[in-house]
Amino acid sequence: MTKTILTEEQKKQVVNLLKKGMSAKEISEILGLPKRPISSIKAHFTMGAYDDRGDVIEKITAAQETSLSIERDLQTFLCNDLKQIEPMLRLFQNGKEFITDIGRIDILAIDKNDDLVVIELKAGKAKDESLGQLLGYMGFVSSDIAKGKRLRGYIIANDFEDRLKYAVKNLNNVKLKAYKVHFSFEDVD
Repeated sequence: MTKTILTEEQKKQVVNLLKKGMSAKEISEILGLPKRPISSIKAHFTMGAYDDRGDVIEKITAAQETSLSIERDLQTFLCNDLKQIEPMLRLFQNGKEFITDIGRIDILAIDKNDDLVVIELKAGKAKDESLGQLLGYMGFVSSDIAKGKRLRGYIIANDFEDRLKYAVKNLNNVKLKAYKVHFSFEDVD
């Protein structure tokens, strides 16, 4: 997970192309920008949360930063306590934001049998494209790192699209886990 905050001008370009009905992938290819922040902008734009008056960029920036913050905080929390995912799970060497030739793996871990576990985190609801991302990372790890070890993967999100749930049903080495956030507040004297 890399933090990519677009410039004000880039955000305006993205919004203008969204207004023309272009997909996040098309916009990414045209502008040469990463798809993730464009998808974040598109999600908030299509919810009708923005108007044409200039609040658009501020709201998009806040939404982008909140999404990145939730995912980053979740990643930090899990790296410090991987047993929340499964017992005896531990971080692989430099397993937080593990750098590969095809991108950064959110968390690369080792299970109790010394097999590798690829963990993809999503702030909010995970879409079916999350599975493609996870399987790509798993394919890379299988061919370049695993050296004959078994390999499994998790997608961890707050919720999952039905299409993703169905896609994972027949995959024995991929599981979905939902996180729940609970805040409690107390007075400070």
